[in-house]
Amino acid sequence: MATIGSLGDIVFSVSRSQIKTFDGMRWESSAQYASHNRHLKDELLEFVGSPADKISFSMTLSVYLGVDPMTEITKLLAAERAGKILRLVIGNKAYGKNKWVITSLSKELERFDNKGNLLLAKVNVSLTAYAGR
Repeated sequence: MATIGSLGDIVFSVSRSQIKTFDGMRWESSAQYASHNRHLKDELLEFVGSPADKISFSMTLSVYLGVDPMTEITKLLAAERAGKILRLVIGNKAYGKNKWVITSLSKELERFDNKGNLLLAKVNVSLTAYAGR
């Protein structure tokens, strides 16, 4: 099994029997400026800080790829609802200056079997950087 990375205890991996990874990762950062009007001059911008970075990605969770979608969704929901602070690691690199929290999960439950078991789900995960005090 090749481990690609992790978000806390949620491991992204690929093996002959299982594919549990992510797609379309997007990392957003920005800067905040205050604008000061001046008489007969151009406005003056003052750097006041940086808002928290954001990362988003999607995951396809499928029994056909060796993953129990509901188990993985439950792990993500537990981390989100507990406000768990997580480290995001891909390869051997930790992403961001700080750790992350899950701020939003969007779940598309796409396929069920004849007994109501979830077979395929797509999950969009949104993270926000968590800066401690």
